Amino acid sequence: MDAAEAKDWANELANVYADMAVSDVNVSGNKISFKAGMTGMDDTEPDDIKMKLDEYVTMHEAFSVKKIDIR
Repeated sequence: MDAAEAKDWANELANVYADMAVSDVNVSGNKISFKAGMTGMDDTEPDDIKMKLDEYVTMHEAFSVKKIDIR
């Protein structure tokens, strides 16, 4: 996996979803990790983030996603 391409892929979330903020993108081996949140929304639940990520992965098949962890 190209690290720059992986970082761009993660950062693109904020462009696709105007209410989503992405930070601390880290690429290590075959893993991409980052912090994500919804700006201006105090009632965001982990399932809200997971739904957006699942939708984004379906739209952008640049990488094969095996697992999504929300913490």
